Amino acid sequence: MKTRYTSGIAFICEGETEQIFYERLIYHFHALNQEYSYQNNLFDDKDNDYYSVATSDSQSVLIKMKTIGTVTQMTHAAQWFNNICRGKQQGLRWTVFLCYDTDTYQEDISKFYEEDWKILRKKLSGRNIDIIDLSASAMIEDLFLYDRQGICNFLQIPEQDIPYVGNGKNTLKHFFRQHGQTYHEGERARNLIWSLDIELISQQAQIQLSKVGDLCFPYAKKRNMDI
Repeated sequence: MKTRYTSGIAFICEGETEQIFYERLIYHFHALNQEYSYQNNLFDDKDNDYYSVATSDSQSVLIKMKTIGTVTQMTHAAQWFNNICRGKQQGLRWTVFLCYDTDTYQEDISKFYEEDWKILRKKLSGRNIDIIDLSASAMIEDLFLYDRQGICNFLQIPEQDIPYVGNGKNTLKHFFRQHGQTYHEGERARNLIWSLDIELISQQAQIQLSKVGDLCFPYAKKRNMDI
């Protein structure tokens, strides 16, 4: 990565489902900001790590993602950012999005607690770093439920109410099972996520998803409005 970047964005995601959702969200915002080129899933042999780049005439934004997966990887996520992101791009202004659920810690057997994210936040702090929490009000699947029509279309059934069962994940599992299918998390949720109306979800969600577009494609909307 020899490019001279103007800013850096790092997503630290609780699980693979979150990462796929935010990858999809970035593509959505890129579609709204076509003055940018967007290269995704590039591989850096030197760092053994994937990255993406959003580029316009005046901006070149480095975008990187890390999935935690297990609570033991919290420390590794901090090391990844401090060594691979900030450490490799000295002096670059970084924004770190912490992408997680707020409901998980209430389960009987939990991988994550709010305190774990506080500890991680402290390990990431420093000069030229902004940290933004994108914490779903319950689970990431609760965001999916804003697009009832998209879910029904994915299942190839008429649009209908989706009875809420405890949390978003259980709701989807129950609803999919009712219609002879199985809801899967992670990579196997990719097709569902890509079939959803991301604009609708962005407008309805209680978390500030628009900040992802503002920072991955800076100034684009302002310039478009000025035209």
